[in-house]
Amino acid sequence: MQAINQIMNRNMTTGSKFEIEILAHYCCMGCREEVKVSRFPVAAGPEKGKIVKTKTGCYCKELDEIKKSQHEARIRNLQATFERNSLINPDLQEATFESYEAGEFTKAYEQARKFADSFNVEKPSNLFFQGSFGTGKSHLSVAVTKAVTEKGYSTIFISTPKLLTKIRSTYNKFSEQSEGQIISAITNADLVVFDDIGAEGEASGWALQKLFEIIDQRIGKHNIFTTNLGSKDFERSMDLQRIFSRMMMNATPIIMDGTDYRRKQFAKSIK
Repeated sequence: MQAINQIMNRNMTTGSKFEIEILAHYCCMGCREEVKVSRFPVAAGPEKGKIVKTKTGCYCKELDEIKKSQHEARIRNLQATFERNSLINPDLQEATFESYEAGEFTKAYEQARKFADSFNVEKPSNLFFQGSFGTGKSHLSVAVTKAVTEKGYSTIFISTPKLLTKIRSTYNKFSEQSEGQIISAITNADLVVFDDIGAEGEASGWALQKLFEIIDQRIGKHNIFTTNLGSKDFERSMDLQRIFSRMMMNATPIIMDGTDYRRKQFAKSIK
C-alpha cells in the first residue's frame, strides 16, 4: 500500500501524465471494506511505462495479523492459567504426545489423540483411563491438555490427592486461596483432568464426598479421569459408587494394564 502511494506521489511530483484506470470495485467478504482494482503506468524511474495493477482498500492481511497476535496472547494466558491452577507432578511437566512411546498401548494413544483433535466444547465427552501403575495414563492426559490448550481452550490437570490436600489447606485462616476459588477454577475450565482417583486411599468420608461434589459440577463438560482402581474397587462404598457413576457418564473407557511405563523408560535409559 505504501509503495503504491509512493509511486503515485512520485508520478504526480514529476509532472508526468498518467491515468488511473478503475477495473473493478467490490465489497471484500473478509474485512467488509470497499476494494478497488486499478491499473496505471509508472511515469518515471527504471520501470517507466510499466503497467501496475493493484488492489486498494482491503485490510484482510492486517486483520489476520491482529487475530494471530490475539490468539497467541490468549494461548499464553491459557498456559499461565494452566500453570497457576494445575497440581501436576514435576516428572509430567514435559509430557507430550510426541514424547510418549506407545508400544503395547498404541490404541490408548490413538484414542487420546482423537479426543484432543476433535475437542469441541459444544460436544462434551469424557475419557476414563483405568489400569495398573506406570502405564502412561497420566502422560497421555497431560499430552491431551497441552494439545487442547494450543487450540485455545482452558485446561487444568489436577492430582486428586493433591487437590484434596489443597482444599483442606484453605480451612486455615491464613490461606491465600479459598475453597470456593479453587472449585470455581475447576468448574469453569473447558477441560479438567482428575488424575489418580482412588490414591487418597479412602472408601468413604469427607475426601470422597468433596471429590463427588467437584466432579458432579463438571457434568456437561469435558473431563479425563485416571485411576489404578479396578471396577470392583469402586463397589466398596456408596461414595465410590457415586463417583464411578459420574466418571462413566458419556465416557470412553481406556484400559491400560501392562508393562510399567516408567520402569520401561528407566531400563531403556541405562542400556
